[in-house]
Amino acid sequence: MLALMLMLSQASSPAPVLPAEAPVVSPADQQLIGQSASMGTILYALDKAASVSTDALLEKMDRTQLAGSGGYVIERASGTALRATYYRGMGQDARAFFVAEVEGEKLLRSEMLPSPVPLTARQAELAAAREIAAKIAVSEGYKPCSAAPFNTVVVPTSDGPIGVYLLTAQTTAASYPIGGHFRVVVGPDGEKWSSRPFSASCLDLDLPKLPAGSEPVALVTSNRLDPVPTEIFVFASHSLGLPLYVATNDQRLWKVDGRKIELRPDKIN
Repeated sequence: MLALMLMLSQASSPAPVLPAEAPVVSPADQQLIGQSASMGTILYALDKAASVSTDALLEKMDRTQLAGSGGYVIERASGTALRATYYRGMGQDARAFFVAEVEGEKLLRSEMLPSPVPLTARQAELAAAREIAAKIAVSEGYKPCSAAPFNTVVVPTSDGPIGVYLLTAQTTAASYPIGGHFRVVVGPDGEKWSSRPFSASCLDLDLPKLPAGSEPVALVTSNRLDPVPTEIFVFASHSLGLPLYVATNDQRLWKVDGRKIELRPDKIN
């Protein structure tokens, strides 16, 4: 009788739910993921340093005084701090006039130089790469997906080729541009090593209006040009402060949460 009761009890119990099998990521994709995570995080840090230092500069001088040629370059200072150097002029005529050091979202110091000074050799190389990338973008037909000019991020290196990112600026709180971003790599000889778009067309992520007290938990988008999420999605996740679910053409679904990228067991049909 006891044996029968046990059999009936087992028969009426639901079958155990087995955990989903963890998806396998190839070594090649793992390498790409690592590169995306690292570069996307670097892009965010450089872009944040540019934003904070620009705000500091505009406290010292009016925006109308910044008209004309010039720009800024960002280098590593000490520790995790970044140094932004603003200059006027182009080529050999470029002269630095303002310097700021930033760590995360914190302004450590800023200084309007008593008199403009020539850029250092490496600063001049970064500034030249910025100018060259802008010309290449025009020749390649790269255009931002908004009325605002590109946000240009020059990735500092100790030597070798220099990566220049041309990013469509977010101009409204209602959406975030996930398309309209490009990369140009400039060699030490000043020639183009490579260039690419990160999307086939303009694409905006709508940022939903939610009831007071509610916050979005994630956004969903797609990547049609690469097998894994690129640095642009890592940069976007950092910028939005939200995870992104990214569908790729092979029907895989990825979760990008800051610099963490993981392949989900779900398949996209």
